Amino acid sequence: MIENLREWLNAHGLELDQFFLFVTPIVSAVIILTAGWLIAKFSRRWVRTRKFSRLNPSTASTMRPVLASVVGYVVFLAAIYAALRSLNIDSAPLLAAFGGAALAIGLALQGTLSNIASGVMMLFLQPLRVGEYVDTTTVVGTVDEIGLFQTTFKNIEGVFVFVPNSEVWKNRIQNFARHTERKLIMDIGVAYDTDLEAARDLIIATMAADTRVLDFPTLPECHVMSFGDSAINLSARCMMGPADWLKNTSDIRIKVKQALDQANIEIPFPQRVVHQAKS
Repeated sequence: MIENLREWLNAHGLELDQFFLFVTPIVSAVIILTAGWLIAKFSRRWVRTRKFSRLNPSTASTMRPVLASVVGYVVFLAAIYAALRSLNIDSAPLLAAFGGAALAIGLALQGTLSNIASGVMMLFLQPLRVGEYVDTTTVVGTVDEIGLFQTTFKNIEGVFVFVPNSEVWKNRIQNFARHTERKLIMDIGVAYDTDLEAARDLIIATMAADTRVLDFPTLPECHVMSFGDSAINLSARCMMGPADWLKNTSDIRIKVKQALDQANIEIPFPQRVVHQAKS
C-alpha cells in the first residue's frame, strides 16, 4: 500500500516524506480537536453531577449549569489553540487573532455578553435559586435552571419558559420562597348594618383556628379600612407558610366566607340609590 502511495505521489511530482510532513500536522489537529470536544463534553457532564459538598444543596444546584458551561468552553478553546499550534502556527499572531476575534465578536454580540454578565451576577448574588418560586415581571414560576445565557422556569401551567438572563436581572424579582412565612391579606366588604366588632372578632377567630395560620411574626388581625359606596371595607391579615400557597389561602377564604354566612353577616353586592325628582 505504501508503494502504491509512493508511485501515485511520484506520478504527481511529490515525495512520500513531503506528503507525511504535510498530512501529519493536519491529522494531529483533527485528533486534538476530536479529543478536546470529547473531553469538554465529559467535563460538562462531570461538573453537572458533582455534589459540591462544601456548598448547600440549593446553591450547588444553581451553580452547576453555569460552571459546566464555562468548563466545557474553556477545554474546547484550549483544544482549538493546541490544534492550531500543531499546524505550526506562531502563537503570537494566533493570540493576536484570538484577541481581535474576541473584540469583534464582543461588539457583535453585546446582548449575548450582557446575558453572560447577568448570569454571573445572579450566580454570585443569588437573588433566586433553583427550585424557588419567583415573579420576574417576565414570567411567574419555579426556577428550573440558571444557565450561562438564559434562565429556565416552569410556570404554574407546567410549561417550561426560557428567558434571557439580562431580562431577569434588569427587572424586579419577587422571591416567594426565600422566607419561611408570607402574609395573606383579604379585603372583605360587609353591610352597613353589621356589628363591626363582632364581624372582626369572628374573622380573627376563624383564621386563628386553622392550623396552617402562624402566630408569628404577627397574630391574625382584622381592621376597618374604609367606608365604601355599598359596604364597609375590612382588611383581614394572617401569616402562613409558603408551601401550597394557592390551595391554603383559598381554603382560608372559604372558611371566612362560611363563617360570615353562618353568622348572617352580609357581604353586599355593589348597589346604587337613585332619587327621582318630582316633576
